[in-house]
This record gives sequence, C-alpha cells and structure tokens, in this order.
Amino acid sequence: MAIGVYFNFSGATLDQYDEACRRLNNGQPMRALSDWPGGGCLAHAAWQEESGALSVFDAWESPEAFERFGEKLMPILSDVGIEPAEPHIVPLHNLVTS
Repeated sequence: MAIGVYFNFSGATLDQYDEACRRLNNGQPMRALSDWPGGGCLAHAAWQEESGALSVFDAWESPEAFERFGEKLMPILSDVGIEPAEPHIVPLHNLVTS
C-alpha cells in the first residue's frame, strides 16, 4: 500500500536540505527518483514555508520502503543540523504519476 509522508522541519534551511540530499546521493544533487537510496520513492517535493520552516512531502510504495530510507536519512539529518520531526503518514487512496 502506498503512503504519503509529510514533514515540517522548523528552523531548517534549504541549504541544509540540499546538503542532506547530496549526502544521500554520493555528493550529487537528487534530481530523479532513481537517486533515492534503496528505491521505493514514488514522488518527492520540498519547499520553504513563509514561516521559514522546511516542508517535505513524499509518496512511498510501502511503509517498509520508507522505513528503510529513514534508517539512512536520520543520521544525515543530524549531521547537517536538521532537528528530526515526527512525520505525518497516511495511506494514499489515489496517486497519479506520469
């Protein structure tokens, strides 16, 4: 079952986000879903809120795929100074992709 995962990282910057992405992808920016380690990411979006918070939304093919990714992500977030945020996770009823 596909899931949607929403994060809101207050105090995180786009520069920290970019650095985390490079570390996840062997020093390169993450520009394609195939760049996500472990596979399973179906969609990804990140933006800076007017409040300054960094928000991220992902669609994952399964909770297990997201958990595997989280094991790689969490130490990197700590290294770049992004405080962990509790994700809001929901089962997706409909996901439309290209």
